[in-house]
Amino acid sequence: MVNGLARYEFSERLADILGESRRDLRFRVTLMVTGGLVPPGPRGRGSPAATPQYAAQLLLGAMAAPQQSQTIEAIRCYADLRPTTVAPGGSTPRVLFGPALPAAGAEQQPVCWLALEGLSFADALAGLLELASGDDTRALVASELFGVWVNRGCPVASLQFSTWWQGRRAVISHNYGLGGDSPPPAWLDPQRGGTADPGLFHAVFLPVRKLIEIGVLTTVTDNRSNPMLNKLGHKVASIAKMAQLAAKTPHGSRWEKLLTALAAVQAWSEQVDRQESRLREVTGFGANPGELRMYEYVPASLPAQAPLVVVLHGCTQSAASYNKGSGWSTLADRHGFALLLPQQQWNNNPLRCFNWFKPEDIERNQGEPESIRQMVEHMLAAYSLDRRRIYVTGTSSGGAMTTVMLATHPDLFAGGAVIAGVPYRAAKGMQEGLETIFQGRNLAPAEWGERVRAASPHQGPWPKLSVWHGDADSAVKPVNAEELIKQWSDLHELPLQPTLEMTVSGYPRRVWLSPAGEEVIESYTVTGMAHGAALDPGPAPHQCGTAAPFFNAVGISSTHRIAEFWGLLAEQPAQEAAAAAGAPAGGEAPAAATAAGQASATRLANDDHAQQQRAASESGDGRRAADAEQGSGARRPFGLDVHGIISASLEAAGLLKSGATASRPSSGAPLGIDVPGIISTALEAAGALKAVSQRGAAATTPAARLQAAGWEGTGWEMLLDDPRAFRGGSMLYGHASSGERGALGPRAHSISRRIELGPRPELSYLRRLDLSAAVNDYTSASFRILIDGIVVDEVTAIGMLHQESEWLRQAGIDLARFANRTVTLTLEVAAYSNIYNSVHASAWVDQVLIENAVDLAPC
Repeated sequence: MVNGLARYEFSERLADILGESRRDLRFRVTLMVTGGLVPPGPRGRGSPAATPQYAAQLLLGAMAAPQQSQTIEAIRCYADLRPTTVAPGGSTPRVLFGPALPAAGAEQQPVCWLALEGLSFADALAGLLELASGDDTRALVASELFGVWVNRGCPVASLQFSTWWQGRRAVISHNYGLGGDSPPPAWLDPQRGGTADPGLFHAVFLPVRKLIEIGVLTTVTDNRSNPMLNKLGHKVASIAKMAQLAAKTPHGSRWEKLLTALAAVQAWSEQVDRQESRLREVTGFGANPGELRMYEYVPASLPAQAPLVVVLHGCTQSAASYNKGSGWSTLADRHGFALLLPQQQWNNNPLRCFNWFKPEDIERNQGEPESIRQMVEHMLAAYSLDRRRIYVTGTSSGGAMTTVMLATHPDLFAGGAVIAGVPYRAAKGMQEGLETIFQGRNLAPAEWGERVRAASPHQGPWPKLSVWHGDADSAVKPVNAEELIKQWSDLHELPLQPTLEMTVSGYPRRVWLSPAGEEVIESYTVTGMAHGAALDPGPAPHQCGTAAPFFNAVGISSTHRIAEFWGLLAEQPAQEAAAAAGAPAGGEAPAAATAAGQASATRLANDDHAQQQRAASESGDGRRAADAEQGSGARRPFGLDVHGIISASLEAAGLLKSGATASRPSSGAPLGIDVPGIISTALEAAGALKAVSQRGAAATTPAARLQAAGWEGTGWEMLLDDPRAFRGGSMLYGHASSGERGALGPRAHSISRRIELGPRPELSYLRRLDLSAAVNDYTSASFRILIDGIVVDEVTAIGMLHQESEWLRQAGIDLARFANRTVTLTLEVAAYSNIYNSVHASAWVDQVLIENAVDLAPC
C-alpha cells in the first residue's frame, strides 16, 4: 500500500473538505456497510484502507442522495450511470472562454484527454481519484479536469474537462445517464412513492481542487491495473518512462534537474495557452506524416512577396508560448513578414520535443521534416510569399530540428538560426540524444559536413547560419555550438578561425565571411546565460519578447539580431513606414498614436484621474478637476486643453508660478486668484468651452455616470467607491436575465464607447463573472467584449454555473486587425432561458486598458 488513510479517518477528512458534518459522513459509512456495498471492518487503527473505489462510493452517496436514508440507493443508481451524449457528435461544451477563431476545414469536435468509453460513472470517478493521488499524474488532473457535476433531481451526472475547442478554451461535459431499462432511484419514481421536492433536488458540483484533495487522502495499492490508467494513454506512461530513465542514466542528476526546469516551462506555456493567442491554427495542409500541428501568423499589412520565417519551439513549449516569449510576431508586425510555427504533439514525444534524434524524423521526405516542408508549401501558395527568402529558427529541441531542416532541405531555406541546439545527426535514439546534450560529441569538421551532404541531393550553395548559446547552459552543453560551427564551416568551405571578432551589447560575436565578403556564419556566446534564448524585452525598435522560463532577459535580443542577420529589417510594412513619418496610413490622427516606437496606453474605465475628476465634479464647487495627464484630449474641445494652454502661456509670461497647472492650488496664481480658471469660466459662459461643472452636476444617476465616463448603453452602471472593486474606487457592473416575470428568450445588455487605436493595440482588463445557466442543456449566460461587433474575448456558460470568485486578469488580447482605426468597444452580458426559470449573467469589470491607443472620450 502507498499513500492515504484508513476508512475511519478518511470519512472525517472528507466531511471537512465537503463542508458536511462528520456525524453525517459516519452514518453514511454505516449505511454502506449494512447495505453490503463495502465489507465491515473495525474502526480506528484497524480500519480497512480507503481506496479510490471506496472513496468514489462514499463521495457519490454524499453528492447524489437528497437525504441520508437514500444513500445506498443513490450510490447504486449513480455508480452505474453510463456515458451518454446530449447532442449529435459527442460531448458538448458547457463553458467557452475567448472568441471563436476562423475554423479551417471541417467542424472540430472536442476531444477528451481520457478514453472514458466503457467505464461507468463510479469507475471513472475512482480512476480520477487514483490519478489525483499520484505525484506523476496529479498535475494532469489539475490542468485538464474542471470538476464533477451530479444532478439530484434527475439521474444524470458529468465529468467536465477543460480543453481547446474550435480555437478557444472550453469546458467539455462528458455526460452520464441511465443505461437501457434501468429504473430511476425511488425518490424520483412515482410508482415507488417518489415525490418531487424542489428544495432537495438541486445539482451538486465538486471542483477539481477538492477532488484532488480527496484523491490525495486515498490509499492506493501497488497494483496499477486501474482501467483509467490503462486508458490514459501517452501522457502518464511517458512521464513514468522519463522518471525511470532519469534513475538509470549516467547523467541522472542532470536529467532530473532538466525535468524540473521543463516542468516550470510547461506551467508557463500552459498559462499562455489559456490566453488568447495571436496565432491561427491551419489544418489540411498535407499528408502530415510527422503528425504535427500547424500555426501561422500573418500581419495585416503583409507586403507582396514577403519573407517567411519558420519558428520551432522547445520541449514542453507550444507555438503560442514560444511566440510570446521570443517576440517573433512583434517583429513580423514591424517589418512585414509571415510566420509559420509548427507544434509538436504530446503523443509524438513525452516532453513535446521535436524528435531530432529519431531516425524516422531526421530524413528527407519523411516524418516531421516532411510535415514542416508541407506547411511551408501551404504558406507559399496561400500568401504568395517569396520562395527565395524562407528562414528557419528554434531553441533547444527546436534548434536541433532547425539543423535537421537545414540539412534535409537546404534548397528550401535561405538561412537558419540555432539557439542552444546541436549539429545534424548528433544522435540516433534518445540515449545518444542525452549523451549529446549533456556531454557533447566531438567529430572532425569533414565528418560533420558529410552527414549534411548525405541528407539531400543538394550540392550548394548552403544556407547562412546564426548560432547562439549561453556559456552557463547546463541543459545543452555549450560545446555543441562549437561542433555546429565545425559542421557548417566545412559546408561553406571556410576555416574554423572566424574572419571577424567583435563585441555586441557586451557579448562576443564571431563572423565567418564568404570569399565574396558575405556574412555566412555568425556565432554569439552569451556569457553567464543558462539554457534558453537571449532576450531584451521592451518597446524599443530593437526590443521584443517576454521574459519567462527559457527566455532570458540578458540585454540582447536574439530574435532581433537573427532577423537582422537574415536581412529582414531592411523594409517596413506600409503602416510602420507611415507611423515612422508621423502620419497614419489611414488618414490623419494625433501624433501620440502614430509616432514610431512610442508606447501609449489608454485607460477606458476607473483610472485614478477619472476618480479625481468625478470627485471634483460632484463636490458642488463647480471647479474644474486637474487634467494634466497626456493623451486625454477627448476631455477637451477639439482635443485641445484650453485651460492648460492658458496656464502655460501665463507661466511663460511670468504671471503664474511655474508648475501650478499640475494641481492648480489657488496660492499658485497671482494674489491667490485662479486666473486660468476665470478665463476658462468666461469661455464657458460664452459657449466656447463646455462647462465641466454642469456635466459633473448631472452625473449623479448610473446612466449619467456612464455617459460622463464615455460609455453609452443600458443594463450597465458605474459603481463608485465600491469596496468590491479590485483596488477600491469604481468599476463597471452589468447584468442581464431571462426567464423571469414572463421574459423568455435572449436578453442582452451592452455599453459601448469609441476609441482610436494605434498601430499595435492590445487590450487588458480585470473581471469577475457570475454566469448562472444551470437550468437545462439549452439555457446559456455569457459575457463578451467586442470591437466593431467582432468578439475579441468571451466566456459562455451552457447549462451550468460559472462563477469567478476572485478577480481574473485578461492581458495581451491582440487588436492588431483593428489597428489605426477608430472603433467601437462594447461590453455585453447576455442570458437565454427557454422556460420560466431564471438565467442570469453578471459581470464586474475593472482596469480596462488598451495599449497603443488614443482616448476619444472622457474616462
